Order: sequence, then C-alpha cells, then structure tokens
Amino acid sequence: MSDAFIGSTDSEFDESVSIAVVTAVATRRDVSPTELPPLYEWIDPDALDALFKPTRRGGPRRGQLEFTYDGHDIAVECGDGLEIAVDGTPMAEPVSVQTSGRQATR
Repeated sequence: MSDAFIGSTDSEFDESVSIAVVTAVATRRDVSPTELPPLYEWIDPDALDALFKPTRRGGPRRGQLEFTYDGHDIAVECGDGLEIAVDGTPMAEPVSVQTSGRQATR
C-alpha cells in the first residue's frame, strides 16, 4: 500500500488517525470507507485522534493502542512512524507526521 493511504504524497501525515483506521479497514475489505459502519460504534474517534496528537510542545507522541472495529483487530502504533495494522497485517509503511508547523518523525 502507498503512503497516500495514510497521508499526502509528500509522506507527511495530514489526516486524522480515525480516518486512517477506517480507510485501512476499507482497503482490507476492498470496499469504500462509506460502506463501513461508523467507527464511533466501537471507539470514540475524537479520543483516538487525541491520543496521537503532538504534545503541547509540538513533539511527537509515542504509544500503541489495540481495539476491535467491525470484527477486525486494529493496532495503531506511533514510534518511528505511524503504523496501522488490520488483523495483524500492516496496512502501510510508517510515515512521518506533521507537528506544529514542522515535520517530526514518530
């Protein structure tokens, strides 16, 4: 899968983690994201996005979260890059994330 799945063509993360999760599951199922049930039925999308937002000082956050979405095991990890796995399969290469006007690698 290409970096466009997670972010823009310049490989900077420029969409929410919650949207990236829905896109990953849709890609795994080979359907449109609009064909999936709302993510909020399994997890609060705002809370998911907040977990991986940059710190108050603009630095990257690190961590991992696992949950189930519509029968799929989802793993989101921010380390050296943002990684999303669906049912144990990585859905994209780690990508850099944009933080407070400058690029930081997570």
